[in-house]
Amino acid sequence: MKALLYIRLLADTQTIAYGNPVLEQVKIQYPDAAVLDIDSQSGELVLHYARQLLQDSEELIVCIDSNAPDVGVGSIFPLLELILEGQKRQLILLKNSHHRLQRMVQARPELQMKMVQDDVELLRAVKEFYT
Repeated sequence: MKALLYIRLLADTQTIAYGNPVLEQVKIQYPDAAVLDIDSQSGELVLHYARQLLQDSEELIVCIDSNAPDVGVGSIFPLLELILEGQKRQLILLKNSHHRLQRMVQARPELQMKMVQDDVELLRAVKEFYT
């Protein structure tokens, strides 16, 4: 199963609007891919679904979107540990920069990582990985 887990790292006071055009494009281009959008303030039920997605997927893309290079990872840290194990074919996309995560991923050369600056680059990376 193909899967895309989109993680938004938020500051404590930051809120997000629902909907994500990138995820809508992925759903259109890859209707067989499971897509889940979470953020660093997500509750336990959403995190449970994310863990299940990580376990069940065979081809996994994890996009971590950060609006600040030093924002905390909040409730998603246990998910990051699973992602960094790199047990399956996966691609980690870091949208914008997050210093701590970048160092954590770069410390594991077995992981495939790509930095993307915008949605166009992100969609291009998804297409390259899935084809």
